[in-house]
Amino acid sequence: MKWTTCGRILVVFVTISVHGLGIDASADNLYRFRPGIHISNERPVSTTQRADLVNGLRNWTGLTELGFNPDGDLVLGDRTKVTCGSETARALIIKAADSSDSFLIGQYSNSSSIAFAQVEDTDRYIDGAGNKHLVWELRLDFADFAELDGDKEVLASFDPVASLVHELSHAVKGYFDSVGRDDQLGECEAYVNVMRVELGLPKRVHYFPLQRRTTKPDGLTFVQGELGFVAERSQRHLTKEVVLTFDVERVFDLSRAKSRSEVEASLGELRRAFR
Repeated sequence: MKWTTCGRILVVFVTISVHGLGIDASADNLYRFRPGIHISNERPVSTTQRADLVNGLRNWTGLTELGFNPDGDLVLGDRTKVTCGSETARALIIKAADSSDSFLIGQYSNSSSIAFAQVEDTDRYIDGAGNKHLVWELRLDFADFAELDGDKEVLASFDPVASLVHELSHAVKGYFDSVGRDDQLGECEAYVNVMRVELGLPKRVHYFPLQRRTTKPDGLTFVQGELGFVAERSQRHLTKEVVLTFDVERVFDLSRAKSRSEVEASLGELRRAFR
């Protein structure tokens, strides 16, 4: 889940919910449940996007044989063949790939209701033995990442793969984002920060992007969002603050914004339901 404040307005970036219609295998033999991670058939990513996801996941996990097969299933190959990568990210991807749940990666570029990424469980499947499985949709708005401006180093900390592992953290680990004013980062980003440290990438320092109205050279104003990170320089044990900026209104429809108190209340209820 991702959202941000704009004055007294809260922009909801990502929602997570558990409802599902429920699919009974005995009632519909034509339905083929596919556990693991897959490319969505209804919202397939492009060839270039697929290649970027594979390269990114290999970098984050170190799994050199990871890739998608012709059916769009993520296969990990020989798991002993590892080059660098993050041990934490590798464990997460392996757990999702081996899961009895299904994770569908869909392409939602230029969506006005999705900022960067979103996860939602959309169905529950009951197999012949009565076991229940969830179907999760991992929605990536690739166009939003093209709106980000920042150094190469910090862009690598917040790219489609970083957002993908963030959303998987919701579904696989049951982690939540920032709830309340005393929690500036949230469980998911704290978990992803562990991966970033293992990869030598800048860590995210707060969950809610800062926003301010900015004037463009042509005199027009826009709402600029800023995502803050800290890059560590181990040689001298120094840290450097780095930011990613973007035009909020090119990423999200502000008319859909809710107040921060409303979102915190609903997220708190959801968290209590899970825990």
